[in-house]
Parts: sequence; structure tokens; C-alpha cells
Amino acid sequence: MKICAEIVKSAMLGEFLPSTKRQMSKLEVGSFTIHAKNLPSVYEGLKIAHLSDLHNKKYGRNGYRLFNLIAKQKPDIVVMTGDMISHTAVNREDFIGLTRMLAENYPTFYVNGNHEFSDMSEELFTETAAQMLEAGAICLDNTSYTIYKDGQPLTLCGVSYEAKFYRGVREYRRGWESFTLSEMERLCGKKPEGFIILLAHNPLDFETYAEWGADVTFSGHIHGGSIRLPFVGGLISPELKPRPKYSEGIYRIDDKRMAVSRGLGRIRFFNPPELLVATLSGK
Repeated sequence: MKICAEIVKSAMLGEFLPSTKRQMSKLEVGSFTIHAKNLPSVYEGLKIAHLSDLHNKKYGRNGYRLFNLIAKQKPDIVVMTGDMISHTAVNREDFIGLTRMLAENYPTFYVNGNHEFSDMSEELFTETAAQMLEAGAICLDNTSYTIYKDGQPLTLCGVSYEAKFYRGVREYRRGWESFTLSEMERLCGKKPEGFIILLAHNPLDFETYAEWGADVTFSGHIHGGSIRLPFVGGLISPELKPRPKYSEGIYRIDDKRMAVSRGLGRIRFFNPPELLVATLSGK
């Protein structure tokens, strides 16, 4: 009750909305070390910059503020896990510009989220995919890409599934289906050999990703729970579900790991936008 009273008081004094607006644009870096049991030794210390849920938010022309922050982290690769564009693709040009700058400097991979599919026409989606390819980014929608270092492979995979697997989001509220291992294999096939990094927009299916065999998964979608409170964490998911199970940070199932970004856009309270930076370690 005390917290609620303070919020009301701040709003009455005209302080709450301006401070919230500033908070929504103050980028934070979430830095984590992910201990991955099966990581080949040649990839020890691999640093990954993870972007998610930009939702067309503008961080300067061509996202230069965000790009500069990423550059300061000196990542080895950049991954994006969906909902970077949405709502009739306002500021799409800024996002494409950001992608071009990233791909010119780092290997850059992405998967699409529910908003790319639901908010853009088929024509616009196809056009955007072509622009992303021209910019140098690699789309991993239900496919994989293997990199090599000293002859050792590391495979990045991406899963991008149909609307029916999103729990209660907008027009998806009816006819929801559970995303199972058989569905994962239908889209992505059997797990490839070796160490696997999976890009998956929705973290709520971490159990399935782990069962499939993804060693490290990167996800977003939950926006950090939109509203965050000390000692409580994220309060609500995009599906309007209270206290989402996976909202930010690192999670584990046995020797499998998942990194969930709070995201970069959308309305948020006590929940600054986040660039997640993960360093992999097999030690």
C-alpha cells in the first residue's frame, strides 16, 4: 500500500510520468557469465550481445545510441530474438540502419517474433526480410548456421513458430496449443551434433528447448514483466499472466541454460530497457 501511495503522490505532483519516460529510455547493460558444460574450449569467453523486443523504439538515427553501447561491450557476435519491428513498422528504416551497422562489424543473427508476423503484411514482411539480408544479417527462422574456430564447430539455430503456440496474445487467445518436442522437431529437425545456441523469441517453452538439446537459449518476449518491484520481479507478461516464470536473467534446467532479455522497447515501469551481454564459459 505504501508503494501504491507513493506512485499516486508522484503522479499528482506531475513527477511520475516524466520520470517514467526518462527511465524507459535509459539503456542498461545486463552482463552475465553463462556456464555451459559442453562448450568447446576454443569458444571459452565468447561474448554475445543480445537484443530483443525493440518494437521500433528509436535510439537516435539508425539506433546510433544502441549501436555505440553495443560497440563498447566488444561482442564477438550479435543475436536478435524477435519483435524488433511491430505496429505497421514505424521506424523500420532506423532498425534496418542499425542492423546494417551491426552486421558490418559483427556476425549478426536473428529470428522473428510474434509481432513481425502479426503486424506486417506478407508483402512488407518479405520486403523487410530482403533488406535484412542485404544489410548482412542472417535469419535463423527454423534453420541453423555453423561457425568454426580452429576447426571446432558451434551451431546457432533459431525457432520461429506459429501464432497458435503463443499463450493468449491478442488474436491468439483462442485455440492455443502446447509447444512440444515433436513440434520443435517438425520445425527444426533433430538437434544437430555439437554445441548449440538457440534463438527463440518465447522463453515460456524453455523446457521444450532443453529437452530438444539446446545448450544455451536466448529469448525475450516477456519485457521483463513490464512492471518490476524489488524482491518481487516482473509482475505481468504480454499475455497478461501474473508473475511470468521466465522474465529476465539466466535460468537453468540441468546443464541447459537460457538467457532472457528484458527487452528494449514498449511501456515499462521500474524496468529500464536492457542490452543483455552474455559471456560463455565452460569452466
